[in-house]
Amino acid sequence: MATPVPRQAPARGRSCVLGLSAACLLALGACGTGADQVLDGPVPASSAAPATPTTTSTDDGGVATTKLPVYWVGDADGEERLFREFRDPDEAMPAVDPISAAATLMTASTPDDPDYRTLWSPVDQVGSATSSDGTITVDLPSEAFRSDLDDREADLALQQLAHTVTAAADTAGLLPRGTAAEVVVLVDGRPDEEVFGSVRLDAPLRAEERAEAPVWLVEPRQDTRPAGALTIAGRALDGVRDHRWSVAGPDGRTVSGGAATVDERGDGSTGFRAEVELEPGEYVVTVLGRDADGRTVRDDKDVEILPR
Repeated sequence: MATPVPRQAPARGRSCVLGLSAACLLALGACGTGADQVLDGPVPASSAAPATPTTTSTDDGGVATTKLPVYWVGDADGEERLFREFRDPDEAMPAVDPISAAATLMTASTPDDPDYRTLWSPVDQVGSATSSDGTITVDLPSEAFRSDLDDREADLALQQLAHTVTAAADTAGLLPRGTAAEVVVLVDGRPDEEVFGSVRLDAPLRAEERAEAPVWLVEPRQDTRPAGALTIAGRALDGVRDHRWSVAGPDGRTVSGGAATVDERGDGSTGFRAEVELEPGEYVVTVLGRDADGRTVRDDKDVEILPR
């Protein structure tokens, strides 16, 4: 189990942004999240952030999106790691802000890619708040926490949550630039709860790179149907090299492929991008690389190319 990162006591009187789902109307008393502060009281509707984030770059090959980032669990190098998809905000209704919407999708929706899964039980109520020091507070119902996870899976589930809400807050512009966000998790409005049978939520979480898959595709999305031209874009950790892509037909025969153009981003990851023209039909798009140990890492998506 990873040890949660200790945090300093939050400053008093700081500003905050709140968004909560219908039956989880909670407020941050002084916008603090210390041991003596909990979420309580009704929240006026005017305090909610909009559910649709501003159009921004995903930093994965320069692809712009207004969708919500959601992390899922999938196989990478024979280990379970986190992969990211972008989802439509209206899938998470009635969530009223991007953080709670993304967290709700993480628990209750089905990944586009059938190779992925979630480690959470479905709920339709997730509370959220952000503060000016980069602290994100999320409040989940107790039923969201599954009882059948082992210690490794419980650790990965918390990382799934931390990555999802941190990315959602960052995409929506709710985090101070350059801040290493911390995530405080409440259960039914209470801090310091024990979850997954053995994990005490007594310190905030941070989204850690160790939990991420070495490489994943952002475009194309699973089961998309573009016309003629196909954009292949994604992200890899800095240790991944020899980025290549391929497109195969239903019979497994490769019809196109090559080296991906890589963009070093200086944040612990790289973006890659390629463009290819294809005849109408069904294809499997695969991106490959080699990690620091020389093992092949990959991600793939099924697509159908339509006539122009």
